[in-house]
Amino acid sequence: MYYGSSASIIKKIVAFFITMKKPHYLKKIPLLIVVFLLLSTLDSSAFASLVKTLQIPTQFGNIKDTFEAQSAMQNSAKTIIHLQDAHCNYEAQKNMAQLLDFLVKDYGLKLIMVEGGSGNVNLDFLRNYADKKARQEVADKYLKLGKISGEEYLDIISDYPLDLYGIEDEALYNAHLEAFHKVDSVRDEGLKYLDDLSKIVSVLKPKIYSEELGYMESAKKNYEGKTLSLGDYCGYLKNIASSKGFDLKDYPYLSAFAELARLEKAVDFKQAEAQRNEFIKSLGSVLNEKQVKTVIDKSQEFKSGGIKPQEYYSFLKELAAKKRINLEQNYPQLAAYIRYINENTKIDVAALLKEVGSLEEKIKEALFANTDQKKLYELSKSINILKGLVSLEMTPEDFEYFKAHRQEFLTASWLDFLKENCAKYSLAVQPSASGVIDENLSKFDEFYKLGSDREQAFIKNIVNKMNDSGEKLAVFIAGGFHTPGMTQMFRDKGYSYAVVTPAITKKTDSSIYLSVLRGERKNQGSDNIDENKLE
Repeated sequence: MYYGSSASIIKKIVAFFITMKKPHYLKKIPLLIVVFLLLSTLDSSAFASLVKTLQIPTQFGNIKDTFEAQSAMQNSAKTIIHLQDAHCNYEAQKNMAQLLDFLVKDYGLKLIMVEGGSGNVNLDFLRNYADKKARQEVADKYLKLGKISGEEYLDIISDYPLDLYGIEDEALYNAHLEAFHKVDSVRDEGLKYLDDLSKIVSVLKPKIYSEELGYMESAKKNYEGKTLSLGDYCGYLKNIASSKGFDLKDYPYLSAFAELARLEKAVDFKQAEAQRNEFIKSLGSVLNEKQVKTVIDKSQEFKSGGIKPQEYYSFLKELAAKKRINLEQNYPQLAAYIRYINENTKIDVAALLKEVGSLEEKIKEALFANTDQKKLYELSKSINILKGLVSLEMTPEDFEYFKAHRQEFLTASWLDFLKENCAKYSLAVQPSASGVIDENLSKFDEFYKLGSDREQAFIKNIVNKMNDSGEKLAVFIAGGFHTPGMTQMFRDKGYSYAVVTPAITKKTDSSIYLSVLRGERKNQGSDNIDENKLE
């Protein structure tokens, strides 16, 4: 429910009352104002952005990740819902169409931006050729064949005023597709070889690692697997670093985020909202006309995005102090929420993640008791990075590390160490030589470089399109390969986002998938999904 127009009317009513000459009107002003403010100007959106309140029907999909930008509680904030495309999977595409239908109805979605095409890629012109039932029958047939996607299906069968927009640079897309064909030819063999090496390393770890080193690796796996939150993981790193006597002054964001995670657990957001409203009510008996007007102006600025949450709640806190209202005693959840807001403004996400990686390495250096432990850790890290590289799921941070330490990723250089330790601990497994990784690293390097170039084009076109359209909510549809790079750029741009995957119970038909990759589909009007398979 939107209250913008009501708020403007409130200001007019306030102005009318202030100009009245009769004293009894003036006595009523504060109480009248706080009631109006309570009902309209300050609603629950101040406590939760769209990504925090987003609910997806589980039969259609699941939310995998969310990020709330610092400006997310302002009306000017932009939010991206990133749907991870499972190409050519009929069930997934049908569920994606259902997800989009849900977002249109419940959140007013209009703008859908897709990889694989450029500019306007709407298919709504097909609505003129048949009634809805006939359109559904034909569209469903083409969806099963993989010739259209979920968003195109919805555009054909619905009457929604959707804006389907392709965000590609065509030359980059074609070059990336060619690079994909080259790496795809060796991908399966490369992954099998890395899995074999990984099994040997896993058998060696209990023999070589200390208990403390093993526990830290387990904690990191839980964090990466989403079973341990970033806040809890930061708290773990902070505690172990303190126990080792490290000075944490070089990790201000990590320390602040660990504290933020602790504060978040302590805040009951519903109670904080209720206590804020009670606090505003209490002001009715202690504010004069001028102070009332200041509260209204500040509230209006906050509501319209003119000031940040920290500034608005700091204003309320200062007002409480001036009027000798003890927030900690009388409104503890509101006070806790204000502390939470203040800590939240201290976080630079990109800097935080860099600090996490840096502290991990520093702690592990302190935990290594011998060169074998360090060497095994480095091999394990390199294998995991190569798995991401070969499976086409590497993060931007890992790709930068790979480029900076290229020679360390030659698998032939690992064999002597692995053979010696397998013999030392009488292990039956033995590593074997293979050139499948070493001989094809340049192909994967080129593929990732082009992928990064495409993503730079994506973000440029997304920003321009959202600015031009005036939309604050949009869906971005692309394969999971692009998720790490794009979500990082969304954070850098100050966009909130949610990553959503469509529900899938059946595997993709590989014959349809390969047909698409070979460019065998020729479907006029559907260029944005013809070869959109770069996962």
